[in-house]
Amino acid sequence: MDSLVVVAIDFGTTYSGWAFSFRHEYERDPIKVSSKNWQGGTLVSQKGPTCILIKPDGKTTDSFGYDAESKYAEKAEENEQDQWFFYKRFKMMLFKDKGMERNATLEDESGKKLPAMTVFSLCIDYLKKDVLDTLGRQVDIGLSVSDIHWVLTVPAIWNDAAKQFMREAAQKAEIPAKNLTICLEPEAASIYCRHLPVSKSSTVGEKTSLAQFSSGTKYLVLDAGGGTIDITVHEVTDSGELKELYKASGEAL
Repeated sequence: MDSLVVVAIDFGTTYSGWAFSFRHEYERDPIKVSSKNWQGGTLVSQKGPTCILIKPDGKTTDSFGYDAESKYAEKAEENEQDQWFFYKRFKMMLFKDKGMERNATLEDESGKKLPAMTVFSLCIDYLKKDVLDTLGRQVDIGLSVSDIHWVLTVPAIWNDAAKQFMREAAQKAEIPAKNLTICLEPEAASIYCRHLPVSKSSTVGEKTSLAQFSSGTKYLVLDAGGGTIDITVHEVTDSGELKELYKASGEAL
């Protein structure tokens, strides 16, 4: 992979966020990643609410996350909410519909409808631009979308149709297909944990220390999210790669 930086977008049911890692930093320290601190009043978190406020034209994002919640509340106080589109907790429509049709529509909080592809792609586009703004402040030479490898996480229990819908939504948000990887959420967590010092080991004459998973280690991955919960079992192979012993199984909450 020749990309200078990898950006991961976690499009969650309840909360969303992004993180990135430069190639040279990953080579020195695989668990060194940077992410955004989202602010909502006095609350600071590494993810923001998965909600979007879309302007009356039905095509333009006004705000996302905590800002979208605040602005929609202001519109409601001024009795202007019917002119705007406010969506939250809509991601699981992909699971319920067993892979949403491309021409499907979503109802917002007041019952108004927009194409599902529009809502999903606008959310991805916002997160894309948000991380690009942050990267632009850290790198003297501007980074373009094509300089980045993008990773979009999805629940393990989604079928191929739902994954394809997300891929097309990302492409509609102008993320090139060749720069995009769709990654299962528990697999991403499992790969990250492979680099953490999580097991205790000791050698005669040496102090007890923490070490990474060794070959042959089997472990369970439990992904309890805001919309789905699933369980799978992985094993570390002799080459240090991961093998799935049991396919992820789970259900929507």
